[in-house]
Amino acid sequence: MILLFLMTGSRDLYLLLPCIVCMFWMAGSGFWLFLRAAGGNYMRLQGQCIRIDTSGLRKRVHAVHLALEQGTVKIPVRYRISRLSEGDTIVIYVAERTPVYERGGEYIIGNYYAMEIRR
Repeated sequence: MILLFLMTGSRDLYLLLPCIVCMFWMAGSGFWLFLRAAGGNYMRLQGQCIRIDTSGLRKRVHAVHLALEQGTVKIPVRYRISRLSEGDTIVIYVAERTPVYERGGEYIIGNYYAMEIRR
């Protein structure tokens, strides 16, 4: 939509090329995610938050530790979370082929599709 406004208003090629590349990138990523979800190629992990790792001064959440049936899972947080507390139920949607690493008796998942917080 924005690309159409830029094409009609500016007629500047240097401004349009990054917008066209971004448009195709976002459309391709959205289509890929839709195919994954429609095909059921994801897993849903649900657990209780047992620990929250935060930064020093700004108290930004860096990682969440979940208690699952299989053990403890550490999940790094990619975006800002507000009002998260220990004891909340967290649902994580991950790809089936997501690599899982073990360190110090807990599992680490580095990438996920979405995170849902239930109080």
